[in-house]
Amino acid sequence: MPDIFIDQDPQDAPPIQSETSESLEKPAEKKQVPLTGMHNKHELLKSLGMKSHGGGLHALSSYFEDPSKVNFTNKLDEEILLLFLRRHFLTNLPWFLKAFALSLIPVIFEVLSTFGFFSSNFTDPTGKLLVYGFYYFFVLSGYIFVNYMTWFYNISLVTNIRIIDIDYSEIVFEHVDATKLSQVEDVGYKQIGILRSIFDYGDVHLQTAGTVTNFEFLAVPHPENVIRIINNLLGRTPHA
Repeated sequence: MPDIFIDQDPQDAPPIQSETSESLEKPAEKKQVPLTGMHNKHELLKSLGMKSHGGGLHALSSYFEDPSKVNFTNKLDEEILLLFLRRHFLTNLPWFLKAFALSLIPVIFEVLSTFGFFSSNFTDPTGKLLVYGFYYFFVLSGYIFVNYMTWFYNISLVTNIRIIDIDYSEIVFEHVDATKLSQVEDVGYKQIGILRSIFDYGDVHLQTAGTVTNFEFLAVPHPENVIRIINNLLGRTPHA
């Protein structure tokens, strides 16, 4: 049953008792910063050891604290976005190298034809230019576009109220999961490999209560810092 507070009449109020020496010596309890309320945002960030960067998010950002200029659908009135996460940009290296290799195919084809391995005179120069232009504009550019959009829109968000994970692939598939912080029971991360250790990125795992979907933030930068922030939030959130 919710607490009900009723203002007392000053005449019916009990007399004020003088403070004893014992009450004076009692240390004051540590003030807990509320998780909701935009007026408490700066205090909350400070208590979590986070820095406000003014929301200067750019197209290649993969880790950002206090992205104040970022908004998302169904954001609650009292919700404060604390962390914006994507996979580390280095994880794009495999498909980037493949795209570079694909871009060299017409060049290699022309070089080999000059050495007489086969003839490239299947059409006139104008027709050949159209074929190569189609290849670069549609095939190669399409491959780069799909891979970049997949990285760009796979986002994980940490707010003062919940965890949100957005999975996006092949342009047409989007899956969104969200859970309240009170449902998170355990957090951890894995950082395996030389590259992950050097560039400081890893997989963050969040175990949730009951049948709620577990969450994974794959290959995100600074996983230890992500865990620290979430753990601090969990310490402030009453579990239902």
